[in-house]
Amino acid sequence: MTAISYYLSNTKNEVIKLKGTFAFWLTIISALIIPLLFFTIYLVKHTKLIPALGDNPWDKFMVNQVQNAIPALVPMFIVLITSLIIQVEHKSHGIKHLFSLPIPKWSVYFGKLSIVIFSIITTYIYFFLAILFFGILLGMFHSDLGFLDFQPDYMKYIKMLTMSLVGSLGIVGIQFWMSFRFKNFIVSLAIGMTLVIIGLIASQVPESIYFPYSYSVLSISLGDKVPLIMGFSSITIYSLSCFVITSILGYLDIKRLNVK
Repeated sequence: MTAISYYLSNTKNEVIKLKGTFAFWLTIISALIIPLLFFTIYLVKHTKLIPALGDNPWDKFMVNQVQNAIPALVPMFIVLITSLIIQVEHKSHGIKHLFSLPIPKWSVYFGKLSIVIFSIITTYIYFFLAILFFGILLGMFHSDLGFLDFQPDYMKYIKMLTMSLVGSLGIVGIQFWMSFRFKNFIVSLAIGMTLVIIGLIASQVPESIYFPYSYSVLSISLGDKVPLIMGFSSITIYSLSCFVITSILGYLDIKRLNVK
């Protein structure tokens, strides 16, 4: 088999193993929490949330949800989903079995990493679609909210979510390495959650631009004020760099492990 064949075959197997697990359902549940909460609030207090004449209700509805979901919930979700996906293998000694098979270790490592990223992207998509769905539903229940009279600025919010996703890749690289390295689910989870809290606190100072666990917050709080490097967002560059470096180092570290 070619290198690509090994990778695709292993990734396909990972998708099959993910179905029906708590990690699979977590991608759906996490995407619905904030939209469902806002839907309930708007449903109960719709008379107080009727927009001024001519105002697009989607602006407030979508921005508030993005601002509430991304800073804290996204990093925590990444820490949890990454730990859960790898824990499935640790729990059943699946990693030892996979590494004992006549397939390249890199296909195992990067195949699982691809599944983690795919799960995160899927959650972002579900989150965006859930906001649109509940907004339309609110417009059907209460026409005075104006959701059916205006169109949301799709590209504006897709851009916000994309910036957040890219800004979170640094966390993915670090957490994936730790989750693979530590057999105990609690260890990687505890370290990750602690770093998320530190990231939230550190985001208040300029130096947080160098701390990956702050990028999710900064991608929203700074907006268009993010410092640029050669015309590109510094958060994007730092996050991608962190992801690439930790992914390579993580693979090299796992590759040398004795799994017999």
